[in-house]
Amino acid sequence: MGATAAGLIFLGFCLVLSSFIFISIRLYTVHPDLVRKISKYILIAIFWLVFSVAGLVIGYRIDSRHTETYSRGMKSVTEIWGGSINQTPPSLTFDSTVKEEYENKKTGELMDKTVLVEKGLGFASQDIILKIKKNIRQKGLLLYPGYDLQFEGKYVIKNYLPKKNKIHFRMALPSYAGNITNVSILLNGKDYKEDTNLADGIDWTGELEADEEKEIVITYRAQGSSSFQYSLGAEKIEMKQFHALIESDFENYDIPDYAMAPSKAESDANFSKLEWVGENIITGQNLSIEFEIKGNYGKLASKLFFYSPISLALFLALLLLLAIPNRVQLHPMNYLFIIISYFIFYLLGSYLVTFLDIVPGLLLSLLVSTLILLQYTIALKKGKEIVRYNLLSTLIFQWLFSIAFFFPEYTGLFITLATIGSFIYLSRVTAEIDWEDKF
Repeated sequence: MGATAAGLIFLGFCLVLSSFIFISIRLYTVHPDLVRKISKYILIAIFWLVFSVAGLVIGYRIDSRHTETYSRGMKSVTEIWGGSINQTPPSLTFDSTVKEEYENKKTGELMDKTVLVEKGLGFASQDIILKIKKNIRQKGLLLYPGYDLQFEGKYVIKNYLPKKNKIHFRMALPSYAGNITNVSILLNGKDYKEDTNLADGIDWTGELEADEEKEIVITYRAQGSSSFQYSLGAEKIEMKQFHALIESDFENYDIPDYAMAPSKAESDANFSKLEWVGENIITGQNLSIEFEIKGNYGKLASKLFFYSPISLALFLALLLLLAIPNRVQLHPMNYLFIIISYFIFYLLGSYLVTFLDIVPGLLLSLLVSTLILLQYTIALKKGKEIVRYNLLSTLIFQWLFSIAFFFPEYTGLFITLATIGSFIYLSRVTAEIDWEDKF
């Protein structure tokens, strides 16, 4: 059954192919010029397809290389300077007794015993102030968002129990930080010296009368990179009052999807200020912020290459629509050399962005590609029109397209405006042309 189906499919394919060959020969016999024109445009389309695939392959290679290099550099920065700092909030517990049943091994009887346990207690308030100053780290040509952190946490603890009780306050120092320095602890405004080893965290234990309060202020400095997180969601602590403030000179930042949204946010070109305020709060979300910096254009370069099929298609379309009505005769081989000259930008740029900064690398690639394209169109001796058409097309769909990617928020707008502008120009210069005899 399978062999029969395969045979029928092969027979059908042969019939379709034979019909296509017959119709092509018949059409060529009757309208040889039309067949030559169609073949010419099909060949140009094949050239476009081949170089489009090449552009996508180069873009994928650049993206993979950038991701691998950036990850390797980020690992080095994390080990030398500091990583994504994670600060867990302090825990607050009180001593309590509970009765537990146990079996007397001698008699086999079930007996009760009183066990001392610690139970959670909510905070009267937490007030967190973070000052984050960027300290950009560099590995090769890549930049990483390192920062210096100044942390201050004010914690008001209160005995909400109806009687005097022993209260335990514990807070670990941040994880994934670089050097942690200038650790300071104030208890009701006075230096707290009873904890002699801060490496295993900050511990305070004391007895509080009913409704008695104490304020513990903890400050330190640390080095980190990429992000900061205050992990409120891990413990789900109850806080009567909560306030957090982040001040940073990182102008580009992001609040992750899983994090608590700020109550207020202000930012300009040099400064960012975010504030969180809450009352009677128990949250499953963390206070988290991620930092970004300009200067790493590996993703931009790969995106530029991923758009190369569109750029090349629009370039060829504009060139054809300007050349055809003006009787500028170009052989498919001429178009091939024009496409190669245009594509040199992508080929050369893929290597230059590895050895140079992105701006001079792309600029040099654009200049080389444009100069090669101009010298070839001049050498064709097809008139000034073909030189002008090629220059106009490459300025719009190569230069402007490349510049647009440096403004990610407006890339689509720039490309759309450039395309609309070229359409307006094309419609004006071809408005009086009789297209009937041009194809």
